[in-house]
Amino acid sequence: MKKTHLILTFALTIAANLLLLAPLPHDLRAVMVLLVAGFLPGWLLVEVLTGRSASPPDWWERLLYSAGAGFTFLVITPLLLSYLPGGPTQWQMLLAANAITAALLLWLALRRGQPPADASPAWAFDADRRWLLAGALVLLVTAGLVRFVNLGYADFQGDEARAALRAAAVIQGSEDVLMLHKKGPTEILIPTALYTLTGHLTESTARLPFALANVIALFAAWYLGWRLFHPLAGWLAAMFLALDGYFIGFARIVQYQSIVFLMSILAVLLLYRLVRRPQAMTAYLTLAAMFMATGMLSHYEGALAAIPAAYLWAVLLWRNRSAWRRILVATAIAAAVGAALLAAFYVPYIVNPRFSATLYYLTDRRIGGSPPYNNLADVFLRTTLYSTTYYVLLAIGLTVAGMVRIYWQHLRRWLAVVVSALLLATVAITFWNSTWLTVAGRDWIFLPLLIFLAIVVLAPRLSVEERTVWLWFTAVMLLALFFTEKPRTHVYTFFMPWLLIAGQVLALGWLWLRGRIGFKLAASLGAAAAAGVILLFGNYAWQFFSNRSEVMLNYDELKPPGYWVTYEEPDDKARFGFPLNNGWKVIGELYRTGELSGYFDTSEKEAWVPAWYSRSIDRCPRDASWFFEIRNLEPFSNEDFMEMEHYLRQGFEKWGRVQVDGRDKMIIYKRTGAQQDYPTQAPNEGLRVFDFADYAAAFDENAAPDLPLTYPSVDPPIAHPLDVNFDNQIRLEGYDISYPQPLRPGDSIRLTLYWRALQPIAANYKVFNHVYAADGVMQAQRDGYPVCDGRETWRWDPGELITDFYDIPVKADAVDGLYPLYTGFYLEDTGERLAVVDESGAEIAAQWHVTDIRIGEE
Repeated sequence: MKKTHLILTFALTIAANLLLLAPLPHDLRAVMVLLVAGFLPGWLLVEVLTGRSASPPDWWERLLYSAGAGFTFLVITPLLLSYLPGGPTQWQMLLAANAITAALLLWLALRRGQPPADASPAWAFDADRRWLLAGALVLLVTAGLVRFVNLGYADFQGDEARAALRAAAVIQGSEDVLMLHKKGPTEILIPTALYTLTGHLTESTARLPFALANVIALFAAWYLGWRLFHPLAGWLAAMFLALDGYFIGFARIVQYQSIVFLMSILAVLLLYRLVRRPQAMTAYLTLAAMFMATGMLSHYEGALAAIPAAYLWAVLLWRNRSAWRRILVATAIAAAVGAALLAAFYVPYIVNPRFSATLYYLTDRRIGGSPPYNNLADVFLRTTLYSTTYYVLLAIGLTVAGMVRIYWQHLRRWLAVVVSALLLATVAITFWNSTWLTVAGRDWIFLPLLIFLAIVVLAPRLSVEERTVWLWFTAVMLLALFFTEKPRTHVYTFFMPWLLIAGQVLALGWLWLRGRIGFKLAASLGAAAAAGVILLFGNYAWQFFSNRSEVMLNYDELKPPGYWVTYEEPDDKARFGFPLNNGWKVIGELYRTGELSGYFDTSEKEAWVPAWYSRSIDRCPRDASWFFEIRNLEPFSNEDFMEMEHYLRQGFEKWGRVQVDGRDKMIIYKRTGAQQDYPTQAPNEGLRVFDFADYAAAFDENAAPDLPLTYPSVDPPIAHPLDVNFDNQIRLEGYDISYPQPLRPGDSIRLTLYWRALQPIAANYKVFNHVYAADGVMQAQRDGYPVCDGRETWRWDPGELITDFYDIPVKADAVDGLYPLYTGFYLEDTGERLAVVDESGAEIAAQWHVTDIRIGEE
């Protein structure tokens, strides 16, 4: 790097720091955070590792690798700072980020020597720059319109709100909050960096890094497809990915998928680079290890990129077996770097007692224990919702065409005819009935698909490039569709190689056409076809993801015409990234200003969303003063609605309504004691109107990270530890208690119990809390289902700590005295209690004496 470049980088660092600390709009300050804590140190690290190598990256590669390294810093820096007592502060985060940048600048300034005389990039820049610029512009505009427009419109969805709450917990110094997460910490740590450095976290600032990572990954996919196959193949693959609903949805939420997407593509690109030009192996393998580690710090499925990476590494070793020692040394160094990054989180994570709950969740709830499964129909229907039926059929058709092409190129003619016919027949039958190969209750459809794909992957003369992508697709697709019980949107992991295949097949088709009709006519036809496809799929993506009309919430009325579907109602599970604004910021401001007070309940299915926007006011159905009726992306069933109506009959009536863009999005009910047969059917006219636009800015300004946090965002410290075993099913690990002193009749005792399931629980137990005299006369009592009737015992994961609070009213006729407080479980239908047992499993009691309570003066 030239001295002038170092000076410019230093000047940009200073300017970004000043802008970050200035009172500027939140989005601009968020960009400065990404520069200061991410991209600038990432740019310098890539220069340190590769700038003086015999094979330096070209400008496109350098930008991609710098972005990847930047996201690594955005994860690792807050991770390491989170281990400091008290949580990271703004000055600590700034100091750490700038120290990294300063160290790298100093290294570059003092570095001596020159690059080798024969130093050159791994690839020649072999594309027409006019077409390249046009393609880049089309990709950027198309991807940007459906990823950045109205990025901050929607409320945080469930997993997003969880990430925001846990980012606040990291800042507050909660030592174990990252250990509670059932996946990697990236989606918490990147918002932590933003929250720490700016003091604010809005929907747009929190989502911005993930949207940027997603767009950068599109250009990385273009470059990978270009280098593997052809510039057009890479561009077509990138455009398929740009218009894919899964990747659009992931770009618009605070979730890990966009980081896994970027890191997977970059890791494979780096390994393929070394296959093509085995120079600077330690540097490039180290970058690949960093990116693999960052992907795995985002989610376990980041490890799936190791499948194509390992194959390419094996090719590298075989082709350069005379230099095997040099390759193994470089690999060991890179592996040590990657292992160190992973160990920084996963060692404390795995040894933490809470990991047992995560392991149960993954093995029982996600992977399952009885493969093979058949998720073909489920994935097909969900993917057609995200990306249109036409898109899915086109991708499948191109894949089948690609397989047939390889059969005809690599098999004897008669065998190619037979295998191709069998493949087409299998695909047709499977479209007609996806479960046609079910035998003795087990679905074996994966076997013929495995055979057809294995013929492709194992074709003896298949190029390394094609084998890499087909191996990647085959392994990950089979794992997702047939060896994971509930893959849902996790299928995006095989869409990366799948759409590279689609891009290559389509590019080969165009190249064939060009040879028949000439470049000009083929280019004109190709451009017209591309424009039509972009308009077809882009319009759908715009309507469903970027438009504020919330098509998914009002599907029957607003679904765009002309898009054929195979269902009457779309799949109602795993809806991510679709816009929905219920005006929750209004509730946060009404609580902050004191207009609302007391517990609440809501029709929002996720606990995290109201916890974030109410600033951790307790959601407690049994004692709620307020009820907030909203609509969920995953719609209410008739049973859900009738249950809500029944609940509201317990003294609630309409009090106000929240409007977003002039539409009623939330109805606020107040518990007044009024009895109505159908509270939801009372008219909305005349209710007080709260306009979202009048409250949103104030919420954003006041949503500091110092909000009170409790379960399930964090595991609070237990003031009084216990170890009480209820029938080897549940352990009482302790309690907290508080009440006014002296305690009088009519007062309340606040008791918080901490439970942990020891095994899956089939029954739905109710908790009792009794304070009574020796003669059995009750002095105070509160029974209820755990977590304010919100977390039934059959839903507890083994190993998960459950925080369960009760406000126990002291009876009006209670007599002064010292009384025992007992707790335990029973079945409401039968009254049967869950026994307390000793270490041998013998019953020792039907309840547990928690502590003693004094009513009146001592």
